[in-house]
Amino acid sequence: MKKDIKILLITLFFAMGIHTVQAQTDYTDHIVNPSFETGDMTGWTIYVEGNVVEAGGELNAWPVSDRPLTNADGNYVMNWYTWTWTWNEAIDAIRQTVRGMPTGKYQLTALLGSWKDWEVTLDVNGNSLSKTMTADNDYTGEEFSVNFLLDGSQDMTITTSVVHVGSNVWGPSFFKADNFRLIYYGVPLSLTALPLPNDNTTILSAGQWYYYEVPATCNYFLFGNLANIEYTNDGNQFTESVSSSPVSPCMSLNPGRIYFKPSEPTTLLIAPEREIQQTTFTACALNVDGLPQKVAFVTLNEDGPGSEGSKLISQYLSQKSYDFMGFSEDFNYHGSLMTALSNQYSSGTVRATLSLTDLSFPFDTDGLNLIWKNSTTTASNESWTRWNSTTSTDGNQYVKKGFRHYDVTLTDSTLIDVFILHMDAGDVPDSRNGQWLQLANAINSSYNNNRPKIVLGDTNSRWTREDIQTKFFDILANGYDLTDAWVEHWRNGIYPTTDMDDLTDQSNPSDLSRYEVVDKIIYLNPKAEDTPKLKALSFRLEQDYTYDAVNHDGNTQQLGDHRPAVAEFICGKVGEIVLILGDVNKDGQISIADVTALVNIILGKDNTSPYIYDHVAADVNQDGSISIADVTALVNIILGKEG
Repeated sequence: MKKDIKILLITLFFAMGIHTVQAQTDYTDHIVNPSFETGDMTGWTIYVEGNVVEAGGELNAWPVSDRPLTNADGNYVMNWYTWTWTWNEAIDAIRQTVRGMPTGKYQLTALLGSWKDWEVTLDVNGNSLSKTMTADNDYTGEEFSVNFLLDGSQDMTITTSVVHVGSNVWGPSFFKADNFRLIYYGVPLSLTALPLPNDNTTILSAGQWYYYEVPATCNYFLFGNLANIEYTNDGNQFTESVSSSPVSPCMSLNPGRIYFKPSEPTTLLIAPEREIQQTTFTACALNVDGLPQKVAFVTLNEDGPGSEGSKLISQYLSQKSYDFMGFSEDFNYHGSLMTALSNQYSSGTVRATLSLTDLSFPFDTDGLNLIWKNSTTTASNESWTRWNSTTSTDGNQYVKKGFRHYDVTLTDSTLIDVFILHMDAGDVPDSRNGQWLQLANAINSSYNNNRPKIVLGDTNSRWTREDIQTKFFDILANGYDLTDAWVEHWRNGIYPTTDMDDLTDQSNPSDLSRYEVVDKIIYLNPKAEDTPKLKALSFRLEQDYTYDAVNHDGNTQQLGDHRPAVAEFICGKVGEIVLILGDVNKDGQISIADVTALVNIILGKDNTSPYIYDHVAADVNQDGSISIADVTALVNIILGKEG
């Protein structure tokens, strides 16, 4: 009996199309000399204080030796010891670059060690793990593990480094390494899926995943050979471990990306049961670097754009034509910033400048402002909230920092909440964590209105440094789905964590996957049904934010110290039911003319989008396909109405 039940469960398991086995392949042989068993540093480059040195030179006593390391592999370990004494800021490292790796997710592990109180880091392409050694000896190894993605065009650069933790002391650099192991897990579905053509003419390839962007929650009709199609939401899972289920002719889908795969060549057309109202817009977060260059005889921001540079910023923004912009550090040059914008845009309240004539302290300004394009958006109900606490470092106490809120109305009359902010600067993560928490509590208590929301501005925060997950995302998770547009589009939805080093690699300016900026665009969708939903279609940092973009003079200097962070959004909401099954010619009634239209579809006389007829209404019997059976069903409807 138990055996029968087990067989039944296995049969059901596979009948549902659910796959859970995740393939693992050992790719260690792609690393040259992973356990240093050549007896030397073949394949590896040694760096001391940033400079390349030759193995066996004066600075390393035993670059590879049989000196002990717990759990070491083979006969040799890398045993680095710098004879010269250096300041603790100087990081020593070994590095190897591996080329030609296939697309997919990997895990690199290594056995590393050093003296007590020295920090050792394992890093692959900006994905890193650091540990402070605690053993009182020099032979206790600890296992390090880093997960990372490669897109097929990237090299894999492995770096292990060591630095002293604590106060400035003189001391030699020392660490050991051994047993590097590389495991390949496969390709995440999101990296292999293609956009769904979404028509009834394009033949989909068997075994290929396709994705469809669902704009709003409602029922959707599916047309095609549905018996051979499965679907999933597991875009970040691997193709070997995706949980999937068969589709049905009518499905309730939630906003976001859904994936479909046919087992045989077929077509697939998806159409909403209700009218989906959509509008697109662009949002920009920009620190305009508006501190005055001088106040009286005191130099504050000598390299800042000043009045003339702010006018160039204005011209640049006018050319870009964003729908709304959240400014920070909009202090002394607001008039200059609006010179090229005033005919197209409106501005929120300008709250004072930094000037010796302002006798109040801190200065009565937040440096924040919302600028919106009159033809596409309107803003109202401006409010300002000061941070409950701020630090006394890095000039944070000189102005009244906080956040602003606006009701923003889009072109389709959808109302969203927009928050702009500027958080404390400097090495003060605790202060910023408190500000994230204050904003989250304010949204829960004062702005919990089932509207979509956007938070943008200079957060001075990084996912690798501040606890944004706990202090902001988790606080709001009961009522909202939260997304950082940068993480969504450049990190495959995988959020960095505070146990990683800061992602500051700008070696490839067009690749933001390893470069996190403090200017953020985060959006919140209410979980309640029948509410408008936001979807970020893109996230970018403007690479052309230079003098040359305005003056065409070849000057590639940035206009300000921050580049504009820009996201393009689509906002979707469900309208009234507009579908009338059988109203194929879309004239609002069912008649013999609809039979003619339906026959034309079947004969292939209306098979190119945009369609003349309503193909959703043509599936009269709602079996997921359009056939002669629908003609019979439609005739029965007509005869029933006439009788």
